[in-house]
This record gives sequence, C-alpha cells and structure tokens, in this order.
Amino acid sequence: MIVDLATPTALTSIRAIGLYSAVVAGALATLVWRSEIGIYLLAVLLPLQTTRYHLHAFPLGANIVDILLLCTLIGSIIRPQTPLIRRTSVLGFLFLICAMYYLSLWRGAFYLGGSMPIWFTDVRLVDYKNFIVMPLLTIAATRVLRTPKQIAIVIALCCVTALAVDFSYLKGAAGRDFSHYAEETRDAGPLGYAGENGLASYLVETTAFLLPLFAMKGKVLLRATVALVTTANIVCILFSYSREAYLALALVLCFLAVVKIRWLFIPILLLVVSWQTILPVAVQERIAMTYNKPDAGQAAALDASAQERVMLWTDALNLFKANPVIGTGFLTYAQMGRVGSYKDTHNFYLKMLVETGLSGLALFLLQLLLFAKSGIQLFSRARDSFLSLVGLGFACLILAAAIVNFFGDRWMFIQVDSNLWILLGCVLCGLSMSVRVPAETAAVKQKKVRRYSWHESTAALAGGDAA
Repeated sequence: MIVDLATPTALTSIRAIGLYSAVVAGALATLVWRSEIGIYLLAVLLPLQTTRYHLHAFPLGANIVDILLLCTLIGSIIRPQTPLIRRTSVLGFLFLICAMYYLSLWRGAFYLGGSMPIWFTDVRLVDYKNFIVMPLLTIAATRVLRTPKQIAIVIALCCVTALAVDFSYLKGAAGRDFSHYAEETRDAGPLGYAGENGLASYLVETTAFLLPLFAMKGKVLLRATVALVTTANIVCILFSYSREAYLALALVLCFLAVVKIRWLFIPILLLVVSWQTILPVAVQERIAMTYNKPDAGQAAALDASAQERVMLWTDALNLFKANPVIGTGFLTYAQMGRVGSYKDTHNFYLKMLVETGLSGLALFLLQLLLFAKSGIQLFSRARDSFLSLVGLGFACLILAAAIVNFFGDRWMFIQVDSNLWILLGCVLCGLSMSVRVPAETAAVKQKKVRRYSWHESTAALAGGDAA
C-alpha cells in the first residue's frame, strides 16, 4: 500500500482528492459563512484549466465553476449586506449585452438552419452559457466585496495563480532548446485549449494590471511580490513567442510612462535602441520573421502565420458585406467551415463584425470604453492610493485585452479573461467605496458644524439671559 501511494498516479489522485475536498468545503463555506470565499476560489481556479480537469472524475466536478458561482450568488441573497453599488451604467450594460447575444443566437439558428437555442443540446447555447459566466463573475463580485482588504485578497490570489501558471509553464519547458526560435518549443501550459497565444494573453493582461502597483509608496512586501510576479510573467511571455503579447506589453508600458510612472521611459528607450542586444536571440528571430525575405532574390513578405491571418480577415470581411447590420448570428462562424479547418477569424473585432454586424461591434467597442472609463475614474477619484492604482491597473488591463483581441479571440476564453471580469467587479466596488467614504466624512463634519454652530450658541446665550 505504501508503495502504491508513492507512484506518480497515486500522488496525482491524492492531490485531486485534496483539491476536490477543498473546493467542496469552500462551496459550503460560501453558502453558510462568507459569500466572498466563492470569488476567492474562482480567482484561483479559473485560469488553471488543466488543473480543473482533475476534478471531472468526481461528482459534479465538471460543473464546479457553475456551482461556486451559484453558491456565491445564493450566499449573498441569504445574508444580504448593505448595498454598496446603487447605480452604475456598467452593470446595466452587461445585462444589455447578454440579452443582445441571446437574441443573436436565434438569428444564427435561422441563418445556419440548425437547432433553436432552447436547451443545452444546442452546442451554441452551451458556448453562450459558458460566456455568460464571465459577466456573472462581475455581478457576484459586486454583491460580496465590501472593503479594500477583500479587493487586496482577490489581487493576491490572482498573483498566486499567475505564479502557478508561470511555474507550470517553466516546468514543462525544462529541457527544451530556447537558443533559437522553434515552433515545437511553444506550449499552452495550464491554460489548455486557449493555446500558446491564450497563455501569453493571460500573462500580459495580468502583468498590465500589476505594473501600476510599483508606484505604491512604502509597501515593500507588496512591491516585492509584484516584482516577483511580473518578472516571472515577462520571462514566460518572452518565450511564449507571442508577438501580440509583445506589442501589448510595449504599449502598456508606454501608456504607464505617460500617465503615472515616468521612470519607465528609461527601459523603454533602452529597449527601442538596443533590443537586438537585450532580447534573447530566439525572441529576436520571432520578431524579425514577421516580415522578411524568404530568399535572397525575393521581395520581403509576411510569414506563414501572418499570411493565414490576412486570409481569414479577408474572408471575414467578405462575409460581413453580405450581412452588415446584424451579422450571421452569435457563435456562428465556427460552424461554417469557411477556410479549411479554421473555426475562428483570428481577430475578435472581425468576429463581432461577422456574427453581430455593425451594431454588435459598436456595442463591444462601447463595452471596452466603459470598462476602461471605470478604471480611469477609480484612478482619478479614489483618495486611497491602493484603490487608485487598482483603477489604473484595470485600465492598463483593458488596453492589453483590446490589443491581443485584435490578433485572435481571447475574449471568449474564461481561463484567459476570468481575472478581467472579477477585477471589473473590484473596480466597481472601489468606485462606490471612493464615493461613499468622502460622503460619510462630509456628513460627520456637517454634524459637528451643526452641533457647534454660531446660531445655536447665540440662542443658548439668549435663553440664559432671559432666565
């Protein structure tokens, strides 16, 4: 028996049993004790797709994300708290988007001539449900988070998860030759079917959010943690060979240098001037191969990967012209088999244009602007420096997400963007905190002024004289 437990399979099973037990205990604690525990667990589990696969062997293990989310929402109803968020256009907009996408599912059913989106036997309805989980993460976070400490715990857990992703990726990459670029050295790590670019997108969005926290004054432990996570993330981003992640990271650094952290101009300038010296040879090769000469006698051209994207984009634009207003229907492109075995346009904006038309693309762009605006508002309004930098970090995250989605669909993958939606809930809570605290302070001051006002003092003296 002892020998059996020492085998890798047995150890893996023991870990899976331990993880499953912890998740079940967390779900129960979410229902009967603290509703925010569900959000904490989801912040850790959602990016780790291959880890969640180990839970599928247990009862309801495949539905653990839905169960934790439901427990969080039910717990917030069973133990209602004082409303923190009263009115916000963002939450209303999320309901609008979800309703619009469901109506677009019906449009797609008629366009494809397939089954109606009534029950989960319909593949597109299942994908829609999986997407709707992400806006529900925001709603759940706004219902259970009430203090900056809780927001800090969420961010700390996001850091722990990012480190777990980095460790898993680097452990899997051990022994590979990274001296020169080779496609076979790429790996998706624990993000599973999100792919190599999905892994890089997750890491660059996490890094974009954490970078502003370097501006925290005094908090040595926090800054050291941020430095550790961002360093590990950047190493993995470099050797993921994802050019979209390189571009997103560069533009986020430029944005931060302009808005807040001026010293970032120094590494940016050094990188611009001497990137061929600073960056690893394999990364230089990956960047240079985007547009080069296949042979000495030929003109420069895009590499095969970039040419495939151009081909898909051209096909998507042609399809859009036939259905310009409302598109072919949400989640229809993957069912069409337009270009070989490809099931994606490799550009989320074009995917929205094809499937939901100009109206859907306009709503998606407005959604990005609303999210970024919420972050900027928290950055400019919050008196607490931590909440202010959380707002700036979220704006940077949205900038990174906007860039990486130009080169592929990262928006629909919960393991890539779960942090985005949970942190959106944190930002909305932070906005309410930043509005509520000054209001309460003003009320206290007004009460003191009223208590010791000149008129009340004069009336008291007059009464005394009359007596």
